[in-house]
Order: sequence, then C-alpha cells, then structure tokens
Amino acid sequence: MLRLHDIQMVSSSAITTLQELITRGRHVMANAPSRLRVFEAVDGRRTAAEIAGVTGRHVNNVRTDLGILRDVGLIHASGSRNPVYSKDPLARSIGKKYFESTRKRPSGVTDRDLEPPARRTTRRRKGLPVPTAGEVLEIAKSGEDQLHEFKSSGVETSKLTREVAAMLHNSEGGMIFYGIDDDGTISGSDVPRQKLDQSLQNSIKNGISPSASIKLGSVSVLGNEIIVIVVPPWNKREVYQFQERILIRKGTNVFAATSDEIRSLYEGNGRT
Repeated sequence: MLRLHDIQMVSSSAITTLQELITRGRHVMANAPSRLRVFEAVDGRRTAAEIAGVTGRHVNNVRTDLGILRDVGLIHASGSRNPVYSKDPLARSIGKKYFESTRKRPSGVTDRDLEPPARRTTRRRKGLPVPTAGEVLEIAKSGEDQLHEFKSSGVETSKLTREVAAMLHNSEGGMIFYGIDDDGTISGSDVPRQKLDQSLQNSIKNGISPSASIKLGSVSVLGNEIIVIVVPPWNKREVYQFQERILIRKGTNVFAATSDEIRSLYEGNGRT
C-alpha cells in the first residue's frame, strides 16, 4: 500500500492526482462512514446489489453512494445493464484512514451519529411565489435563463425531472413553465395541473435522490393555462442525483457536474 511518506518516489503529475483523489475522497466520505464502507466493498467484481448485501444497506442507497464515488473519480463502472464497480488504480493505493474523519469518536457514538443531519433528512424550504400573468408574459418575452426554463406541452415527465434535478442546485431555485415553447410562444398546457403534479411528483420521488420537494401552480395567460413548476432555493446541504448523476444548470442548459463542481457543491457553493 502506498504511504504518504513514499509519495516523493512518484512522478509530480501522479502526486497531484493522488493528492486530488485523497481530497475528493475526504470530501465525500469523511463524515459518511456508510459510504466509506461501500467504497471498501468495491473490488472490481461486485454489482450494486452485491455491495448492498455485503454492507447491509438498501440497494438504492448504495447506488446513490456509488454514483457519488464515481462522479468524484474514485471508482469506475463497467457494463450497462448490471454494472460491476472497480476502484481507480490510484484510489486502490490509498489507505482507508486518509478518507476517515480526523475527529475522535466519543464513546457510544455510532456510524449513524457521525452522518451529517442534512444527509439524513431533507428540510423543506419555501419556494418562490407563482408569477402573475403579466410576469409570465415578461419572462416569456425575455427568454430562458439560469432561473427560467420553458417546456412545450407533451414533453416527457423524465425531462422535466431532469430540469428539476439541476435547478435544485441553484442558489435561488428556479421555475419551469409547462406550456411555453422554447421561443417564448404561449401555447398552453395539454393536461390539468393536478394530473401533471401527480406524474411529476412520482417521477421526482423515483428519480431524484435524496428526496426533493417542489410545488406546482397554474396561471391563465392569453386564455391558455400555463403550469409553473417552482423549484425551491438550494439549501446548501443536499447534493441531488438524477439517474446516478449530479446535474447543474448553466444558463439555459443542464450539464453533468465536473469533479471540481461536485466538490464545490459539497462545500456548500451552488449556482447563482
């Protein structure tokens, strides 16, 4: 196993990479011992279900942790249908102690006690107010931006969920207008608000981890019903995943977060 006092024997570029991996690993595992156990169980042969069996955790929680570990470059997945997970070659050389918290655990404190409270529960925050008809017209005229997304009626619920997952990391939250075309044309919704609310809430429950809370409102604009999906401001604690990816919104587009951006999120810095 590679020791830190032996790093001088490694090339300078490898040193940088090794130190970066240690930093990333510490960010996502120092206060999450259950995630560290998942990382330890990754051996190049096990699937998510098998790792869940080894660690005694629910497979969905394990998949979430595996996604985080993969996003920061500590592990890799091979295969698409039922992937097998393996550690990055450099990550295999790093001892467990470098990812652990430096805090001394008091007597009687369990792994769960060391998990940050914000990782165990989602605190709901009040969302932005639903805009008036006049405000919707002004937004449609100005076009999409960091906080506003337009979606034509008929778009798949999964695409709406993907937009929500990215906006959840916005410092000010955001709004998705269902019934406004990309060019700002007011076309109207093709379904009642209650029906879209039910399908979207189910999609968010099944597709975004940890759980997220949004609200839907409706506004009549030029005789057309526009459904407004209001995403609350980021609470600077939760880091959300959609289909095992951490997403962020940059301007009018959604991107998978880079390693630096993921680290920034875990440090409490969202998109403005």
